Parts: sequence; C-alpha cells; structure tokens
Amino acid sequence: MPAQYDFPAATHLAAGVQGQPGKRAFYLEAGEEGRWVRAWVEKEVLQALAEAIDQLLAQLARSRVAGPQGAETSPALAEPRPGEPAADFRVGRLALGYDEARGHLVLVFHAEDTPEQAPATLRCSVTPGQMRALSEQIKTVCAAGRPRCPLCGGP
Repeated sequence: MPAQYDFPAATHLAAGVQGQPGKRAFYLEAGEEGRWVRAWVEKEVLQALAEAIDQLLAQLARSRVAGPQGAETSPALAEPRPGEPAADFRVGRLALGYDEARGHLVLVFHAEDTPEQAPATLRCSVTPGQMRALSEQIKTVCAAGRPRCPLCGGP
C-alpha cells in the first residue's frame, strides 16, 4: 500500500505538463515547504477538476459560506516545483470537498492501485483563493495543447 501524505495547510499546489502536444502527461503537485507529492492524471480528469472547483467555489459564494479568500496567486502556484517529490504516483480516484470548520477546500487523491476501502494516498487543504488559482492554471495548461475538433471532440 502506498504511503499516506497529509498537508492540512498546503503552501504548494500546481498543475503541470511534461512532453510535447500529442504526447503530454499531466500532473498535480501538492505539498508544503521541503516536502511535496506529484500525482499524474489524465487531461480529461484535470479539466473536470477545474470545472468542479469552479462549481464548488460558485456554490460557496452563493451560500456565502466561504471564509476569507486568501491570496489569488502566489509564487508557489506559478511554477511546478523542481527536484524530487516525496511520492510520485498515478491517480485512480480523486475527490474535492469543503472543510466548513476551517473554510478550506480539500483535494483527496487515491493512487491507481489502491483498493476502494484504502485511505487516501494524498490529502491537501488550501484556501479558496489557492484553489481558484489552481483552476485557472489547469485551464491554461490544458489549453496549451492541440485544439479540439468541433465535430468529434478529439485532438
């Protein structure tokens, strides 16, 4: 079973890509100063995550539940982190939620090879502002590839 990583106040949250258009691999990074994890995801999953983040933030804004927004952008969100991660795995399942007590949004990743009942491989909690910045970064990363065909949706 993979190691468990919990970042209750993540300072680093970024989306990135490696490779050339048509052969790209997408990932999310989360962590804190000195320790972080890279989770590989499919492009479609990344795009769906950005949409889910936007929907959750809009819902929280409508219900006026979200607390202080935090910084919209920060250097930690601008560039994927260099160096070696504490863990590097492929995502099988992920979840997005809201921690009402702290006013933070929570991302939970399960590694591809973990059973359904296994605990999360990675859990990180960030401010709504950090999550909004991640959503924008995901959209930028995904849009940088080949354009979609308007008829079939393929590249």
